[in-house]
Amino acid sequence: MRYLALIVLGMWYLGAQASGALPRGIEQMPPDPVADAPARLIFSRDSNAPNACDVELYVNQQAVAKLGPGERTSLDLPSGELSVAVALSPDGYCGGRGPDVAQSILLRPGETRQFAVMVEPHQVFLAPLID
Repeated sequence: MRYLALIVLGMWYLGAQASGALPRGIEQMPPDPVADAPARLIFSRDSNAPNACDVELYVNQQAVAKLGPGERTSLDLPSGELSVAVALSPDGYCGGRGPDVAQSILLRPGETRQFAVMVEPHQVFLAPLID
């Protein structure tokens, strides 16, 4: 009977140790994101753009930010499906006309995504950045 008690006690001790520490090289998975946590979109613009015109960022067809060369911004937005677009600003000599094509993205709660604003002589567009 004494041996049985020692075996049970030993198994309990090993179980308690196993739940607290993971073997070297194995990482614990992060908890699932909170259902109502906002998602984050980060937009950055190259300082070597072919012109100095500002660009406007649109989320769900609403202008939400303006970026000059070398600037960046981050937006905390609700998770779900969103439409994002970029266009030359209508202000100043650039005289943009609004976004041509919007991209549809699906954001999970707590997710962060990054986009580069690409300005070329005849077009402006968003390119996703991969970590």
